[in-house]
Amino acid sequence: MTAENQKIVLGTRGSELARAQARLVEKAIQKVRPQAKIETKTIATQGDKASVVDPQAGRKGMFTAAIERVLLAGEVDVAVHSAKDLPSETSPEAEIAAVLSRAPMDDVLVSKQRGGLASLPHGATVATGSVRRKHQLLWKRADLKLIDLRGNVPTRLRKLSESEWDAIVLARAGLEPKSASKACNFFLMFFPAKSFCPQVVRE
Repeated sequence: MTAENQKIVLGTRGSELARAQARLVEKAIQKVRPQAKIETKTIATQGDKASVVDPQAGRKGMFTAAIERVLLAGEVDVAVHSAKDLPSETSPEAEIAAVLSRAPMDDVLVSKQRGGLASLPHGATVATGSVRRKHQLLWKRADLKLIDLRGNVPTRLRKLSESEWDAIVLARAGLEPKSASKACNFFLMFFPAKSFCPQVVRE
C-alpha cells in the first residue's frame, strides 16, 4: 500500500463534540492526502465513564490516557484530543503532530430568561463544572449559587431544561455548529474574553 492510499485510523472519544473534532482532522488530512482511507475508532476514557469527578484527583489524563494507550499499542495512528484536556507532560513516545485552527475561545451563559448574567434573580442557581468559571462568576455576582455540572453539551442543555436551575455556562466552541440548535429554547450571552478569562488552550 502506497503512502497516498494508506489507511489512517483516528482515535477519539465518543462525544458529539469529540466526533466533530475528529471529522475536522479527517478533512485536514484529506487535503494533503486525498487518496488516504481514513477510519475513526471511538475510545471510552476515564472521564467518559466517571459519573462523579473527585476534585482532589484532578483532570490529568482523564480524557486522554485511554486514547494514548491505544495509540502506543498501534491500534490507531492518530489520537485526537482537545488541547485543554492534554496534561502538561505527555508520553515521550508520542508527539503533538498538528494543531487545527482555533475555535471561538469565549464562554457563553445559557439561561432561561433574557438579559444575561445581570438579569438573573438574587441567589440564582448557575451550573458549571469549571473552577475557573466559578471564580469569575462569583467575582461578578457573589450572590450566585453555583453547582457542579457534568456531561456533554446535549446532556448539559437537557439538565438545564429539566431542572430548576437558572442558567449554565458552556464553552462557545461546544455550541458550534450542531449543538447550537439544541440551545434555541434558551437565551445566550457571550462573555467577552477581555472581561471573562477563557480557557488558555481551548480547542
